[in-house]
Amino acid sequence: MIEQGAVAFVTGAGSGIGRETALAFSRAGCRVAVTDIDMAAAGETAAAIADGQVLPLKLDVTSEAEVIAAFEAVLSRWGRVDHLFNNAGIRGQACEAHEMSEAEFRRVLDLNVTGAFLCQREALRTMYTAGRGTIVNMASIMGFTTGPGALQYTTSKHAVIGMTKAAAFEAAPRGVRVNAVAPGTTETPLMLAHAGDVQTMRDRYTPAYPMGRLGRPEEIADAVIWLSGSASSFVTGHTLAIDGGYLLR
Repeated sequence: MIEQGAVAFVTGAGSGIGRETALAFSRAGCRVAVTDIDMAAAGETAAAIADGQVLPLKLDVTSEAEVIAAFEAVLSRWGRVDHLFNNAGIRGQACEAHEMSEAEFRRVLDLNVTGAFLCQREALRTMYTAGRGTIVNMASIMGFTTGPGALQYTTSKHAVIGMTKAAAFEAAPRGVRVNAVAPGTTETPLMLAHAGDVQTMRDRYTPAYPMGRLGRPEEIADAVIWLSGSASSFVTGHTLAIDGGYLLR
């Protein structure tokens, strides 16, 4: 269960897993800050939250100033941030390690790691003051393993798992829990853009999954809600794989 009236802050909430999680937080009784670099997409998600307890914000998580301003806006509106889902991220261009440019490597790490760090930092500051809160960071099964052409993405998701553990260790005595989710291939606009079309995506990735299908965004959202609620009150520093058996191979 999640406290009624709690405030959830979701990054990358304009589509896919972020959108489904923002909607799930709302259904759980939360007021939701819906943030995305695409303000139109954030607005569409916000419009789908029926009770109006929502604040859409344009946010580039790689900008320290924008992250600070977004948290200040939420605190000004509602006076608290109880839950952060650090979801914003990109996969990057498929490229072998010896051919990858410095710019591509930095681009992915800047968004997936530095952006997550900045949002986590601001959330921790307000949660420490309150003496409570939860953070769920977006990792990936690539944080446990790897694949061809994914050096920058693999590096970033290993880093997110390490960041989650380090923050959880410090936060636990202060009443704040920090965990991560590590989805397998999920049918999101991000993955669709990477694959080209739905059937190509399914044909390419499904054979690697013992369950014989890819993940759905709402399944990841359900896990985030569980990690944010009282049912997981003794869980911190954990990265939950939601992968249809991928890591069993």
